[in-house]
Amino acid sequence: MLKSMKTTVALTAGALALGVLGAAPALADEEQPQTSGTTQAAPEAAVEETADHTAEAASHVRWGKVVTWRGVNIRSKPTTHSKVLGAYPYHAKIKIACKVKGQNIDGNNRWYKLYDRKGWVTARYVKNLDYIPWCR
Repeated sequence: MLKSMKTTVALTAGALALGVLGAAPALADEEQPQTSGTTQAAPEAAVEETADHTAEAASHVRWGKVVTWRGVNIRSKPTTHSKVLGAYPYHAKIKIACKVKGQNIDGNNRWYKLYDRKGWVTARYVKNLDYIPWCR
């Protein structure tokens, strides 16, 4: 009786540990939209370099999805210091050409060049549904 009790306790403890450890990666993958935060300006050299490389953007369309309830602005350059050209609403599926390094938005300095129109969106608020290549 004592041996089966020890076995039961050991199996229960193992199952609990596996459940807790197994849930951690699933929670870590979830993107949590932030409603506030600080932004840092991108170095000017990075923005200029970006403009040079966008002419050879990927020709294959990739998809992304807006994950913040506020939507995401479409910018003329990969920085919030550039002109707003429009916006995509929450859950919008968007066509992405490629990615670059730009202004850091809440810890994410990646920006996506749009495939079917002029402009850029911050990757902070867009979940990539496909592999997104670097702009050349």
